[in-house]
Amino acid sequence: MYNQKKLQDLGIFRTQDAREAGLSQPTLSRLAQSGQLLRLERGLYQYPGATIDASELDFAIACARLGKKSVIGGISALFRYGLISQVPDQIWILVPPSIRSKNPLYRCLRTQNNLVIGVVHHRIYRITGLERTLIESLQYASKMGISIAVSAARKALEEGMTSEKKLYDMAIKLGQKNGFIKYWEVIVSP
Repeated sequence: MYNQKKLQDLGIFRTQDAREAGLSQPTLSRLAQSGQLLRLERGLYQYPGATIDASELDFAIACARLGKKSVIGGISALFRYGLISQVPDQIWILVPPSIRSKNPLYRCLRTQNNLVIGVVHHRIYRITGLERTLIESLQYASKMGISIAVSAARKALEEGMTSEKKLYDMAIKLGQKNGFIKYWEVIVSP
């Protein structure tokens, strides 16, 4: 017998997750063929009873594909927090240095930064918190554009979504104090 609750809680899961829940490959294939599990693509399944909001589905699939340590971040997180208006054409995702993906749907940012600090756990995916998103936007300004990073930080501060102290504290936690200070005058000047 397999751990049905575990798979339901995951919502979207990989073959490896199914094995960890007690499902063999043949049983997984039979459940998918009978419609008891939905096969999204090779090695990726959805538990049919799991309620997944359509706006979160792409994030959940990205995190399932790229592993448990992957975290939605960068421009995707800025969009999710309403700090930019243009919908990203790729899902930006932070991954450990060992993860590589050639999938054109994803913009993988391999990082040495701890993938736990400043990360918000949603039921089916992980995303960088607001402060971490803003600090890393400055860190990755060469990849996403300094104007995007600065205007997002300005907007978050002007709308009271965060504070200078919270940003400064996150910059220290991520070892990005100097980068934060470098851009601070640009952020607060009109």
